[in-house]
Amino acid sequence: MTSPTTPAHSDHQPMAIATEIATEDAASAGLSAGSRPRQPRLLVALSGGTEDAALVRAAHRLALREGVHWRAIHVDNGRHDARRRLVLEKDFAMVTRLGGETRVLQGQDRAEELLHHAREHSVSTLVIGCSRPSGWRFWRRTLAEQLLRRGGTFDLVVVAEARKRARFRPHHTWSPLRLREPLVAFAGVMVALGAAWVLQTWLELANLSLLFLAAVLVTATLAGTRAAMLSAVLGFVAFNFFFTRPHFSLAIIERDQLLTVSFFLLVALVVGQLAGSGRRRLMALRNSQEQAQRLLAYSRALSAATDAEQVCHIGLSSLERWLGVPVVFLSRHEGGAELSVSHTSPPGIRPDAAAMTAASWSWQHLQPSGVGTGHLADDDQRWRMHPLVEQGRVLGIIGLELAVREHALTPDQEAMIEALTSQLTLALERTRLVGELGSARVSEENERLRSALLSSVSHDLRTPLSSIIGSASSLRELEPQLSHADKTELLDGILSESDRLNRYIQNLLDMTRLGHGSLKIERDWITLDDLVAAALQRLGPALEGLALVRDWPGDLPLLHVHPALIEQALVNVIDNAARFSPDGGTITIRATRLEASNQLEITVADQGPGIPPALREAVFDMFFTGNEGDRSRYGTGLGLAICRGMLGAHGGDIEARLGPGGTGTTIVMRLPLPTPDVSAKPSGPQQGGHHDD
Repeated sequence: MTSPTTPAHSDHQPMAIATEIATEDAASAGLSAGSRPRQPRLLVALSGGTEDAALVRAAHRLALREGVHWRAIHVDNGRHDARRRLVLEKDFAMVTRLGGETRVLQGQDRAEELLHHAREHSVSTLVIGCSRPSGWRFWRRTLAEQLLRRGGTFDLVVVAEARKRARFRPHHTWSPLRLREPLVAFAGVMVALGAAWVLQTWLELANLSLLFLAAVLVTATLAGTRAAMLSAVLGFVAFNFFFTRPHFSLAIIERDQLLTVSFFLLVALVVGQLAGSGRRRLMALRNSQEQAQRLLAYSRALSAATDAEQVCHIGLSSLERWLGVPVVFLSRHEGGAELSVSHTSPPGIRPDAAAMTAASWSWQHLQPSGVGTGHLADDDQRWRMHPLVEQGRVLGIIGLELAVREHALTPDQEAMIEALTSQLTLALERTRLVGELGSARVSEENERLRSALLSSVSHDLRTPLSSIIGSASSLRELEPQLSHADKTELLDGILSESDRLNRYIQNLLDMTRLGHGSLKIERDWITLDDLVAAALQRLGPALEGLALVRDWPGDLPLLHVHPALIEQALVNVIDNAARFSPDGGTITIRATRLEASNQLEITVADQGPGIPPALREAVFDMFFTGNEGDRSRYGTGLGLAICRGMLGAHGGDIEARLGPGGTGTTIVMRLPLPTPDVSAKPSGPQQGGHHDD
């Protein structure tokens, strides 16, 4: 049951014939009440012909109008040549650009495979082209007629081009006969003839024909279909001439011998054709697998490339190696209007003026030009230019000097160029996006650090300055009214806040030196006692009201470090512990030697509120102050970050742990101890031991 509809069409628009196919069973079944219909899908069948481009566009418009997903499908019967495969690849690329899916099915019956796929995926609309049967196979039905006869629960849309196409007739391109083919056929027949001559007294005439049939199979395997056909004819002549009566004549007297020879020729032709076809498919499969392996290695190499320089080098070297022609990459500099050669393979290649003109045309029109294209393909043109286009933006031009080749590019090589340039385009776009993302991250990090620095300056540096200014103004304006004790207290406050301000500024300068890599390590020998004593002396008033415990053995070795840097690290850690310790709390400084790693481990533990496990690594980031911003009373958030940088410059490390007894925080610092081959240490007694302050 059909109901064709023919919409109006112009000379430039394809017309569509919509035919609804419904079998009686499906029509009677229907949808039960309350049942939920399946998601409709649209399927378009491609054949690899010239009508596929209009077919894809029509399917895309229909899918947009109906609001459904759509898929392009092709049934491969193994008999398509390389040029038809190239057309299919271009059609599939257009389907992908238009938002559709693609799939290739293997099978001999195109109509049956399409129906099976449509039923399996509950397709609601099947779009096909208006095909014609072959010119000499007049009894074959068209694809639309086959689908109508078999039926299905979907709408069938037949799209025909506005302009009438020429009737399809099979066209075979015959390659020139190679010398190897007749030689293999003749050698196979001669071997079979010799074997049959030896065995003719033991074997029947029909069995002797199997020897020549084996020769046909071997010839088809080694040299292909044409050699197998020649072997079948030569075997038929030799078998008839030497083994049928009368001998040494092509005449056949006996009826059974005529039947044997006739069946031999028929079977030999069929077997040779099948064996040759199998060999051809095997060779095509090998070539396809080899090309797939090449493309896989090519894509892996491109995915490992980290910048556009490596991507261009990989892409150009691969094209030059696989096509055997010089390759160049042309691009424009930012703000420039002229194209320039940025990469070549092999080095030193320069396109001529005609090639540069073609490259400029391709850049403007986003289309290939030069040799083998329909644009600027003059007789004096030696290059073909391929623009690398991504989302309407030209990333560069690939130039191929095809004039150096003796033969034109094969369809497989054309397909390889398309595949390589498309992957090269994606790789260049990826590196561009990665570069922009990296720049955005750097800008974001700089902005974050700038905001944190402004916050630090606005609060942590202004606070001691305000105290200093307030104390100094009080001394100047209220000096007659102040007692000696008040003056001393104000002066002590000025000194304390000045030391605090000096530490903040020193931290900023140290972090700047660490960030720019200008920190120089000038090592010297020093004891841990001297380092801790100097740090505690600098902190002075900040430790008032706190109990200090120092605990380490007296036989610790000398440290070969930069004394000022390690002292600053100790100052930052102890000052941080003092800020978080409660009034009357205890700060414990311990040190021990780690024999396994030959390191000195220094721990500073406080009795403060502690650090949550999720933030114990973040506290070593710059300007981290517990998300309090400029309201934090605990400093700039640079102290622990500077400690990590200073200890790392010495080959050590630092980490935060839970304090002893489950309270507070313990900062663990590790420094490498000198190896025995270091120059001799200065002699003298070491000072150390256990102290309670």
